[in-house]
Amino acid sequence: MSLLMNPRSATLLSELDIDADKDWQGFGITNLKELAAGMRKGDIMAHDGAKMVKLSPGNIGDELTSDGPGISIAWKAPPAMGD
Repeated sequence: MSLLMNPRSATLLSELDIDADKDWQGFGITNLKELAAGMRKGDIMAHDGAKMVKLSPGNIGDELTSDGPGISIAWKAPPAMGD
């Protein structure tokens, strides 16, 4: 027995039908549809500890930085030389 309900094969990623509002058995992937709709060029997705969030580009020269485990990533100016 095949698990495919519609054996039509997709030739492009845009042809895939993905249910992005699914609970995914408690994995918290419930807001992808809203995130994807609001994405702009340069945006990335990150997890804030509770859900997926959109992170827009920082200022020119900023670095994507982590202050350690459990802390959200953020765009920050690089440390000054000699720090």
